[in-house]
Amino acid sequence: MPEIRHNGRWDFHRHEYQTQWPWILETGKQMSIADDPVRPELSLEFRLSHGREIYSTRGAIVCIAYCNDIPKKVDDLNKMAGLDNAIFYTVWSYRKGAGRDILTLMLDYLKAEKPWLKRFVTLSPKTEMAQKFHINNGAFVFRKNKHSVNYEYK
Repeated sequence: MPEIRHNGRWDFHRHEYQTQWPWILETGKQMSIADDPVRPELSLEFRLSHGREIYSTRGAIVCIAYCNDIPKKVDDLNKMAGLDNAIFYTVWSYRKGAGRDILTLMLDYLKAEKPWLKRFVTLSPKTEMAQKFHINNGAFVFRKNKHSVNYEYK
């Protein structure tokens, strides 16, 4: 599994097809996409199919799709594959602050290593928790959809 170097340290992993994840939590439990509270219905195959990636730190996981437009729903991720926009369609953490940390790392990494990306947008559920998380971390509401909200990061 490739490790990503950031700011002189090995801060996160990019995941590929595998059965074992690298991070074991303090509780002894292994991190897993099965713990995703936002989109538990999405399989590992979906998350790692063409144009999608999974990254993790020791305390959080983020799933990203690359799209040529901004999706309003998960099904749109299959129709909008492209290179223009990074879509954060699920982020969750195992400890306080880890979600913010991984999002900050990924924004820095993507801006530095994938300069062709034009926008960094979420496909978030319409919840108060998601709104508070993204607004407090510097995003603004790009668009409110029927079942989701797109928050954009600069």
